[in-house]
Amino acid sequence: MISSDEEFHEWLLGTFREEADEILTEMSKGLISLENDKAGNQAELIEQVFRKTHSLKGAARAVNLREIESICQNIENVFSALKREEIEPDPGIFDLLHRSISAIYTLLSPDPPSELLSTEIVYALRSALSGKNSPVNGVTQSGPLIPDTIPNAPVPDDDPEIPSVFSTDLPVESVPENSNLLLADELVSPSEQDTQKHAGRYAVPLPVQGIDTVRISSHKLDQLISGSDDLLTTRLFIAHRLREIEDMMSAFSLWKWNHSQIEGDLHQIREFTYGIQKSNLPPDILLPLERIIDFLKFDHDFVSSLQHDLSRHIHATEMDRSALEASTSEISDLIHDAVLLPISTILSPFYKFVRDYSRSTGKIVDLRIEGEDLEMDRRILESLKPVLMHLIHNCIDHGFATPDVRIQRGKPESGIIHVRITPHSGSKVSIDVIDDGAGIDLSGIRKAAVERGVITVRQEPHLTDEEALWLIFRSGLSTCREVTELSGRGLGLAIVEDTVSRLGGDVMISSFPLKGTTITIVLPVRLATFRGVVVRSGGQTYVLPLQQVKQVIRAVSNSFLYQGSRLVARIDGETVRVVMLTHALGMQGPGPIISGPDPVPIVTLEYGGRQIACVVDEVIRVQEIVVRPLGSLLKRVKRITGAVILGDGRVAMVLDPLELIQEAFTTGRPSQQITENFHDEKRILVVEDSVTSRALLKRTLEMEGYLVQTATDGMDAFAKLKDYEFDMVVSDVDMPRMSGFTLTEKIRADDNYTDLAVVLVTSLDSQEDQEHGKAVGADAYVVKSSFEKCSFLKTIRDLLSGKR
Repeated sequence: MISSDEEFHEWLLGTFREEADEILTEMSKGLISLENDKAGNQAELIEQVFRKTHSLKGAARAVNLREIESICQNIENVFSALKREEIEPDPGIFDLLHRSISAIYTLLSPDPPSELLSTEIVYALRSALSGKNSPVNGVTQSGPLIPDTIPNAPVPDDDPEIPSVFSTDLPVESVPENSNLLLADELVSPSEQDTQKHAGRYAVPLPVQGIDTVRISSHKLDQLISGSDDLLTTRLFIAHRLREIEDMMSAFSLWKWNHSQIEGDLHQIREFTYGIQKSNLPPDILLPLERIIDFLKFDHDFVSSLQHDLSRHIHATEMDRSALEASTSEISDLIHDAVLLPISTILSPFYKFVRDYSRSTGKIVDLRIEGEDLEMDRRILESLKPVLMHLIHNCIDHGFATPDVRIQRGKPESGIIHVRITPHSGSKVSIDVIDDGAGIDLSGIRKAAVERGVITVRQEPHLTDEEALWLIFRSGLSTCREVTELSGRGLGLAIVEDTVSRLGGDVMISSFPLKGTTITIVLPVRLATFRGVVVRSGGQTYVLPLQQVKQVIRAVSNSFLYQGSRLVARIDGETVRVVMLTHALGMQGPGPIISGPDPVPIVTLEYGGRQIACVVDEVIRVQEIVVRPLGSLLKRVKRITGAVILGDGRVAMVLDPLELIQEAFTTGRPSQQITENFHDEKRILVVEDSVTSRALLKRTLEMEGYLVQTATDGMDAFAKLKDYEFDMVVSDVDMPRMSGFTLTEKIRADDNYTDLAVVLVTSLDSQEDQEHGKAVGADAYVVKSSFEKCSFLKTIRDLLSGKR
């Protein structure tokens, strides 16, 4: 069992790592600013980094990380020498300081290397000061470069250099160069010193007035966001129930209309019953008539009162719904605002990366960031970081040349990557990644596209420059001849476009030869609910994100045609590939009939300049959607990106339009063949309440090449007969709700199904049952106890070929 001291120490280490990460980021940024300083602010910048180093050293000592403390101490020595101008801030010094920061990052990992790493860095830092005989912060450099021992013993409580654990980054106004540091005890009053001595070394300080921020774990924030999404789901439920009640109200209109039709008849009956002709009625008829007249009056008054009360409740519920919507939206906005972080949180480490990576390639590139204080949703920033990393990789590898080549072109030897962040319309942010490199070589793009098979030789001459420019976002396309650790695979920019599209954003690109390239990303500030098109296909309900939906139409049969073996549709003068949603999702049912007289619902999806016409059974509505993750076990399911709870409580899958479009353009896709040969295959409806028997019959028929759809009973089957066209029904007899006999009778009684073959497959083997089956119109009666696959399939083939 972990003791309370050990638990506290682990918590303290976690807190230190978070603090150290922030400090190291600021140190890296400060070093790069110092290296690029041209305004004469070196003294100020040195002081800033010096103080950050001192704060990190004190925090490392508090958690007994002596290796990090030792490195920080020697970094301080270097900065002390820089302040006194004893050494020059040349590139070698900056490289060494950046290596030191990288070493500290390594030592912060859960499994740090041996002490050899810190010893090497300390040795290198002291070597940078070698030859200086003047003491630096009290350390005489003429002595040994590596200390004999690195103290690891616990520091006494009265050590004057230990800062408070909870105040490790308190500002240090000044650090005298040849004197001791400020004592921590000097920062508190004598009475507070006594309190802290009695309370112990790790006493929690008293609350400080004026603190307006607190730390909260990202896990808790995610829970809050999930809770706010649940509130929105509840609001959708209430809105759906309200619509149902309003539909009920419309039924009263029908009742009123019917009541008005008999109003005159009721008046005549009332006059006849209660008037002068009352005596002409027999007593045994008069009394029932009076009761009926009284009940009809009561019924009218009761229904009118019920309608009034229901209308009043609808009005009150609508007011409650509006109040709930307002408060829910406010709470949701506040919670989503809580996860907004400055974009600088992901951009700050890029300064060091650009410096190190560009120099490793023999180039000199500086990074400039503008507008990094703008805030975005933390979840978007997590996805945005690799996007920007890919773009910066691409700029350095493909956009910039070596210093000598840049000078020949009349440019400064140092290239610049300018990341500019600006607010955009509609609660969005625009991020421009601009480089002053050589621009994009369109001829090289065209050549690489042909070599990689992205386009054909015949297509290449017909491409405009703008179309050729967009080829860089195609997966597998790269102009880099050599595959390195970071470039040459042709995936980076494809990942950029894919990620941005999934976040609901857009990518734009412009490039000018020898002047540079600009890639603009427009993203929403926060991840919120989005709108989706709810559709039904193959008996299931799905949601298509509205941001990839171009239009929703109903197409007639002459809109469809074949180009070779591929089914396409003519929509608004364009030829668009047709995808049956049931087949795209791997469902082997017949799907909608596109050759019939009725128009077919189509949802046109667009992504990356490509379009598909997705044929569905029904477009239900457009509504606000809260997407739920599928969980770790289902997150790799293709073509499905999440799930939603609809207003009526049903769960619907959210489809991934990007995968649907990409797979539709993949050659040789098996499901496409199903669509192309759709009219040549026979369609059979299997009706069976037993899961095992249903699966056996379905597989047996599918192995013979038939298109099979299933139903669980007679009622389900008869409903599907109205929605789809079938060539045969294979049905069980003994089923709930509607038996196979009754289903056969209804089929034979409907003139629309005169040519539909019916085969009954059942365990009822009596002669009486078989005669009953033939009497109701079954074309064949197969007993399960004597079921033979070959004989069964021969019966199916004979019936489908017209042999009855």
